[in-house]
Amino acid sequence: MDSCNSSSQGVGRMITRTWLVVGAGGFIGGHLVRALVTSGDRVIALSPRALPPGDSTTWVDATTVTGDALASWFESSDGVIWLAGSSTPSSSAGRPLAELDSNLRPLLNLIQASIGAPARRVVYLSTGGAIYGDVEVRDATEQARLEPKSFYSAGKLAAEAFLSAWSHEGDHDITVLRPSNVYGPGQPFRSGFGIVPTAFHAVQTGNPIFVRGDGTAVRDYLFVDDLVSLVIKALSKSISPGFRTINASSHVPVSLNTLLDLIGDILGKAVPREYHDARAFDVHRIVLDNALARDAFDWVPRTDLRDGLERTWRAAR
Repeated sequence: MDSCNSSSQGVGRMITRTWLVVGAGGFIGGHLVRALVTSGDRVIALSPRALPPGDSTTWVDATTVTGDALASWFESSDGVIWLAGSSTPSSSAGRPLAELDSNLRPLLNLIQASIGAPARRVVYLSTGGAIYGDVEVRDATEQARLEPKSFYSAGKLAAEAFLSAWSHEGDHDITVLRPSNVYGPGQPFRSGFGIVPTAFHAVQTGNPIFVRGDGTAVRDYLFVDDLVSLVIKALSKSISPGFRTINASSHVPVSLNTLLDLIGDILGKAVPREYHDARAFDVHRIVLDNALARDAFDWVPRTDLRDGLERTWRAAR
């Protein structure tokens, strides 16, 4: 639902949009909320952690949200950006119910609350690094076979299936972005979350990283500002009811050993590491083709890995 404000002279016309951002207090959410507010939009920010007050941001404690409140915010906003997630492949290993309780149920609560509401735009952040499984020869396009190897990625695939059904039942415009490994300033160190802050922490403390496998596992790494740019472009396109999945990646393959060597070079000290056997759910190679994102949104990831790591390290010191 757009609200329009005209200047007193009637010369300019500014459209202010309102977005419900679920998971606004996280690493990616913080960058996205700032970008939306800077562009003139308003944000209803759902997060379990308190956010700084702002003229264009309303923080809501996600732990106390009711279905009626979700329904009201959904209907009064232009759409939803879903960034919430509290697990990784390792954190929910052996605990499939953790994916249901922590990630699927909150999403289904929103879908349930929206039944009967007008059609809206929805952007959901899934996973590109884990949902395809191993893609050893070619880079993974959106048409590649999906082969989750962890309960985490299975939960994301289940969420995508519900979103597809939601788009048809509610006539919503739903874009699922499948990002690769996102990093950037403000990403906190948490054990098991994010290789870049984990490597910084290892250098700073001398405590080695546990590398699963021999370090030849290949990923691509996407700077957070590039992902935010893609989300904003997805929000800005003409609304079109339906469901689509789009990879979000740098499309630059990098082995884990190469990444750690580069971080060591930037920090001036080698990243200490210990090598251990790979686990059953570890993906050895996944590189995401981003041609569809480039074509659909006229988007290009602009930050190369060294520049992004240097900016991240400057912010972390």
